[in-house]
Amino acid sequence: MLWSVSVCDIIYKLQYLVDLYADSAAKEILDEITSLQDSDKKSPAWEIKLLEDIFNKTNLINSPEYENLRYLQQQRHLSAHPVLNHNSELHSPNKETVRALLRNTLEGLLVKPPFYTKKILHELLDDISENSAALNTRRKVKQYVESRYLNRLTPQVELSIFRSLWKLVFKLSTFECEKNRLINLQTLEVINKRNIALVPETIAGEKDYFSNIASGGTPLSFLVYYLSQNSEFYNLLSEDCHLKIKHYISTESIGKTLGWFVKVDLNTHYNDLLEWIKSEKDLTFEEGQWDSLLAISDTVEWQKCFCKLIGAYYGVSYSFNQADARFKNVQQYLHLFNLEALKFILSEIENNDQTYIRGKSPFDHTKIKQRILEVSAETFDFEPYPWFSHTVCLGEGL
Repeated sequence: MLWSVSVCDIIYKLQYLVDLYADSAAKEILDEITSLQDSDKKSPAWEIKLLEDIFNKTNLINSPEYENLRYLQQQRHLSAHPVLNHNSELHSPNKETVRALLRNTLEGLLVKPPFYTKKILHELLDDISENSAALNTRRKVKQYVESRYLNRLTPQVELSIFRSLWKLVFKLSTFECEKNRLINLQTLEVINKRNIALVPETIAGEKDYFSNIASGGTPLSFLVYYLSQNSEFYNLLSEDCHLKIKHYISTESIGKTLGWFVKVDLNTHYNDLLEWIKSEKDLTFEEGQWDSLLAISDTVEWQKCFCKLIGAYYGVSYSFNQADARFKNVQQYLHLFNLEALKFILSEIENNDQTYIRGKSPFDHTKIKQRILEVSAETFDFEPYPWFSHTVCLGEGL
């Protein structure tokens, strides 16, 4: 009975893949089995053929699970036919064997979802590209690709998709790659997090493949962003790959912002960024650049450094218009400022009249004062910051 249930379960899983995903490999297996059944309706040979096909052509079972199912079939064969032992007794498996067969079949087959049987990369890419408008956040991408694809794949197949996505995101610059680079990256990140213990081994095992990256442009900017979140992968890449990455980090704004993983530590990166921000007159951070910078570490210390960098960015404004624009960044992250970061930005304001003479400063600086009062457990001394205090008085009097 257990063998019959197993055979039926395999058939149902294959039919599910055909009906829902038009899986060609599943359809091919079912067509072959149907042909065998039609050619000899009394022969059970198709059952063994079915088991061999799902092992060789699908990702449904691995080698140990295949051997367990073969053993189940053998036990079923012995039990279903009048085979006598030397004591003229019919074969009957003992309780321990029956329990083992039940458990192995349940865990190795019956409770598994119907895994994809073919290389599904193209289907996945077309699907997420077609639905990219709806998949407009990382959370939505994760929910979608896990529910529709990844939960039906083995880790080995997921890593195969990861390998292909790596090239699409970090190497190629075709129209389709440019169009779908962001959602492809987000899908790669989902697979990365699901297989965090296996990805380093995968990269190290094919160093030449994963080191074959673009020499610049958007693909390399995406790689620098990715490595800023996964710094441990950088040393797994080849030296020639390191040269490309280091050149990008030394010459491009995104690279300078996120390339902390080639530095001694985060504090060195902070000091480099502070010097760069204060020396670059026309520096403009692109949309999302600050978010990416904040995301490279989740420590309280880095959050403080991050807020100081925003304070410096505002504090070195070279015009009223530039100060107006840069204060929007301050306001966006003002809730993250601690007392030390607030004192830092006040000092920056005091040293630059472009921040405190401009027309919007009374309104803007009042918001900074409100944040100071939120985080300061005792009365804050505004006396060392007369220009800031003056603009706040103007704002509160309006």
